[in-house]
Order: sequence, then C-alpha cells, then structure tokens
Amino acid sequence: MDVLYTSVIKTPGKVEDAARFLTERRGIKIGGESLRLKLREVEGARVSAEMFELLIEWMLEKNQPHALDAVHAFNARFGLVASPVQHPTARDGVNALVASALGVSDKTGQLAQEVWKAAEDGKIEPHEADAIELVGREGQRQIEKTIITARSAAGLSSE
Repeated sequence: MDVLYTSVIKTPGKVEDAARFLTERRGIKIGGESLRLKLREVEGARVSAEMFELLIEWMLEKNQPHALDAVHAFNARFGLVASPVQHPTARDGVNALVASALGVSDKTGQLAQEVWKAAEDGKIEPHEADAIELVGREGQRQIEKTIITARSAAGLSSE
C-alpha cells in the first residue's frame, strides 16, 4: 500500500484527482481525505480491490511511468513477476529482438554493479537489497519483453 500511496501522490492531481476519478467511475462519493486515510491504512481503513484496480487505471490514463509500481510490488510480495505484454509488429522482427536482447544485457550489467557495490563491505544492508531487487525486477520484465519479441519475429503467438 505504501507503493500505491507514493504512486498516487506522484501523479498530477494527486489524491484529490484520484478521489474525483473514483467517484465518477464507481458512482459512490469519496473525498480526498477519506481516500488518503484508506491509502495510508489509518484506523483500519483500507483500499478495496476495486479501488486498487481503478487507481492503477487512473494512473495509466495519465501515462505515468510509475502507474504499475504497486502491481509489481504486490506481485513481488508473493514471489511473482508481472510484465506488460507489448505485442511487437511483424515488421519489428529481428532488429527489435536484437535491441531487446541488448536491453537484457544492459539490465544484467546494472544488476551486477548493484551486487558488487552491496557486497564490497561483506554484508548486505536492507537498502542495498532493495536496490538489487529494483534492478533485478526491471531485468525480469526486459527478459519477458525479449521472449515476446522473439515469438513475434518467428510469427508465433505469445500466449
């Protein structure tokens, strides 16, 4: 929920605009302060699954780069990885596959750098583990993109 709250406050319009969006979509009035309490889980108030989904949709509609951060955090909590399925066109082909594979290589290098920095003193601090996880999750998503691109280049379905 911390990630969702942080994402909402990083989005233009912040909590007030999110509350307006929820009110319009659900047909049930919710004020900005009430939503803030739910996002921060104050006094047992919680965001419902429906509200979680709609808040993600709201951020996606606003083209926010952090729109899916809460989804990724939720999945990571259960040891899962989610990545957006972006269907490359057939014309993207081999060049897109090579570019995507180079992206995997770049993420692998970044991951190795984070591990190297963290291991220098012989112990791993919580903030270092967080940095390793962040880069590692980005790499996992890049690998998924590469797989989908390869299947598309071969004329195969990605499902």
